[in-house]
Amino acid sequence: MKNKEIIRQMNNEHSKVYDVVLELPFYHQHLNKILNELTPKESGIYLDAGCGTGNLINKARCNGYTFIGVDLSDEMLKKAKEKGIENLVKADITHLPFRNDYFDGITNVNVLYQLKEPKKFLDEANRVLKTGRKIVISTPDKKASLENFAPEFIKSLIKNPKIFLRMREIIDYYKINKDIIKENPGFYPKDKLEEMVKESGFDINKIEKVYAGQNWLVVAKKPREEKEQGLEDKVN
Repeated sequence: MKNKEIIRQMNNEHSKVYDVVLELPFYHQHLNKILNELTPKESGIYLDAGCGTGNLINKARCNGYTFIGVDLSDEMLKKAKEKGIENLVKADITHLPFRNDYFDGITNVNVLYQLKEPKKFLDEANRVLKTGRKIVISTPDKKASLENFAPEFIKSLIKNPKIFLRMREIIDYYKINKDIIKENPGFYPKDKLEEMVKESGFDINKIEKVYAGQNWLVVAKKPREEKEQGLEDKVN
């Protein structure tokens, strides 16, 4: 059974070496893909639920987008703050401290599988998301393994041999990550992900493989209420 305190401590430890992934081009491609699917606007306010060290938010703010980051790990949030990210909240994403219909979009990256009750997060995400807006979730595939990661990692080494200088950090990263995975057997196949997201009231736009084949990317939308949609159709 997943223990929230154990997971928080593991993520605190992971924060020490987590940003070594910034050396890997396919990690940046992954974040870019998530933002492209979200299609944020400069006028919107977005939530990164489980923001970690703030890498997605950092990339988004460079393009003028406003994100609020939420995480339960003090150390992850500390790393994010060191990058100059200000809109950070320590909270459990299954109990989000925001009012209904507040956000213009939500991202959730490599976090869903760590949750003991993922449905609670999805319900909360639906509550705080505006109607007609998107949530983008990236979570490891149930069958994901180092076989998916190794080829892209080798390509990264060829392009940037300096990665060898951080090999100790990379080894520590995957050692801690392996422990987190062991504690969190919440890897969901495509059909289960689709079922959970729909049960929380979202319409699925797409589900596809990303991050060198390691993750499922789920793009879904909070549907407009029938009366609201009918009025909009009448106006148009």
